[in-house]
Amino acid sequence: MFLSDKTYESLSISALKLVSTSTLKLLNEAILFPLRRRYLTRILAPHLKNSKSVLDLGASDGKLAALLQNKLASQDVDTNFMGCDVHLQSETHIPVIRYNGHHLPFPDNSFDCVLIIDVLHHTEEALQVIQEAKRVANKYVLIKDHYWNTSKDFTSLKLADFIGNKPYDIHLPYQFLTEQNWHEMIETCQMNIVTSQKFRFNQLDPCKHILFKLEV
Repeated sequence: MFLSDKTYESLSISALKLVSTSTLKLLNEAILFPLRRRYLTRILAPHLKNSKSVLDLGASDGKLAALLQNKLASQDVDTNFMGCDVHLQSETHIPVIRYNGHHLPFPDNSFDCVLIIDVLHHTEEALQVIQEAKRVANKYVLIKDHYWNTSKDFTSLKLADFIGNKPYDIHLPYQFLTEQNWHEMIETCQMNIVTSQKFRFNQLDPCKHILFKLEV
């Protein structure tokens, strides 16, 4: 018997109340974050083979970008990664500079590709972020985020976002989009979709992921 959306949301919220912040951090850092980086490295690397310079917008500590750089290097692809974020970590795995959340501190056409990985659902100004990414990219903007069809999908995304970010006091506006919303935003930004992909990391993954490679 399937749970109703309302029951699923209620049970999810109740379960979260039983878990401490320290437990969530341990779960993230020992299991969930390494798994996420492994999946994303495999999925994203093929899209970066023709990019010699990449900006990771919302890089955090740069671990994902560093893994991508190493993956590409193992395939004889020399790609230079730079990161920017609104919050600077005490230690980063690539160079990361501060970004005010509105204007990227780079000239036009500075990078072959701009990565925006699981960033846009954290901001109320997603359109502005994409437009800034387009400005500093001279080839591509590569977006990986989430989409939802039902209220149960949305609850699953909120739950995953809470587990992965709330222990670190990251802003959680839950600005998740439907697939139609994504296409409307991309059309507004006047970029061409080179490729798009919908996927889940594995059979147990409750979240729906979406990827767009956009030509500027």
